[in-house]
Amino acid sequence: MNSIFAVTTRGLEDISARELSTLPNVTIDQVAYRRIFASCAGLLAPLLTLRTVDDVFLHVTTWSAIGRARTALNTLQTASAQLVLRPTLDICKSLRTIQEPPTFSITANFVGKRNYNTTEIKQACAVGITERNGWTYLDNDAEADLNVRIFIEGDTASVGVRLGAKSLSKRPYKQQHVLGSLKPAVAAALLSLANVTPGTRILDPCCGAGTILIEAGAYGVTAWGGDVDREAVEAAQFNAIQANASINVQQWDARALPVANASFERVISNLPWGRAVNIDGPTQTLYQQISEEIERVLAPGGRVVLLTNLPDQVRFRRLKCNQQLEISLFGQTPTIMVWSGRA
Repeated sequence: MNSIFAVTTRGLEDISARELSTLPNVTIDQVAYRRIFASCAGLLAPLLTLRTVDDVFLHVTTWSAIGRARTALNTLQTASAQLVLRPTLDICKSLRTIQEPPTFSITANFVGKRNYNTTEIKQACAVGITERNGWTYLDNDAEADLNVRIFIEGDTASVGVRLGAKSLSKRPYKQQHVLGSLKPAVAAALLSLANVTPGTRILDPCCGAGTILIEAGAYGVTAWGGDVDREAVEAAQFNAIQANASINVQQWDARALPVANASFERVISNLPWGRAVNIDGPTQTLYQQISEEIERVLAPGGRVVLLTNLPDQVRFRRLKCNQQLEISLFGQTPTIMVWSGRA
């Protein structure tokens, strides 16, 4: 039995826990802030197929009494020097090639104010791990064999070692970006909330770099999308090629979609919002026009899932909002909205 924890976006914990629970021989032990703790009695490789989490770690230990004063750095260094990491290393080596002795990086984060920062946490823990194991610390995670994760909430720290060679959030296909480009794990969560199944026809009227459309490929759906920005369309097409994803991407105006009435069972989109996206004219007018087009192209009984930090400006005449879910993204707190049915 292996203990693991997955790290996800704030607000998506339940969605990620639901995905994790679908894997064979996985039991959810606890859902916490940005983390899902679980036990795995079977193969670990399927954990690397998770889509809605940012990363997954073998749970090494939990430290307590981690204070907020600078003296906590000494506590972290001492605790790191006592970590027994060889069994975890051997598990990782069963899944991928790792040199001996391995190099390692550290990812650290904390919740709440403290009198030290993440750089100092990494430095303290690196000294302790090197002292015990003689491994070489690398500041560049992309070059390291192992990644040690230190997640501090309150006075407790969850300590884990990344199961895969790289973060699950860094999809290989995501090579071109545009302003406001969506995190792949969040895109996967939108698809999960839309309840897509193989063969479902989905539309993303504001597709950006194509993240939602490409993530949809994992569900075996028929994906169409477009964007008013030619560079975004080209980025989506390029990323789709890297992912070997069969999607239809066009340049269009989401306020006048060149598609037939009632032709898509799901409409899923990251609407233009926030400081990263420039919007010509009032956002309320833009949203109203896009909403009218979404209603026109949505098939009876269809579902709409939208992400925006302006939820009050999203209105439909014949759809009802079944769920609103606030998440953390790009330093802001946008809302995922799920609409369905014909009122």
